[in-house]
Amino acid sequence: MFKSILCPIDGSDHANKALTIAVDLAKKYEARLVLVHVLLRNANSSELKRFAEIEGLTRKVGPEMSRLMGVDSRAEIALLRNTKGISTGVLVDIAEHLIGASEMEARNSGVRDVSTAVLDGDPARRILECAEQEDTDCIVMGSRGLSDIRALMLGSVSQKVSNAATCTCIAVK
Repeated sequence: MFKSILCPIDGSDHANKALTIAVDLAKKYEARLVLVHVLLRNANSSELKRFAEIEGLTRKVGPEMSRLMGVDSRAEIALLRNTKGISTGVLVDIAEHLIGASEMEARNSGVRDVSTAVLDGDPARRILECAEQEDTDCIVMGSRGLSDIRALMLGSVSQKVSNAATCTCIAVK
């Protein structure tokens, strides 16, 4: 049924559940699995800091996150914090960790054909471009990611992707 499945990864619980489903579908249909991560430029900095702590990245990205949290707490209202001020290097470190762990999970689960991509830009647009370039016939993604309250007003990435994609989309809660 599916020949190529795209699964965006952002470290959220919903994305992790989506990965499990995408891996299962890829195994069942012997499909190629494309794992994509779009740099978390719009993620809530508190969530990124918590993620770094949980994933053991504190030593690598902790100093930058601590600096940001100190600046953010004075400069912005807590609910509206974002990654403004975080160096691209921190976001790339997080991306490489996420993609590497996800690829290992897929391969250890028996998916033979796995490819990965780390992209930058508008998440919905980049996911859709990747789906088209990779000729995917299914996108499996979390319904909520690490973005902040602004996503509620502007629409979620999964909503935008589902509305614009030409292939089957599965949003996972």
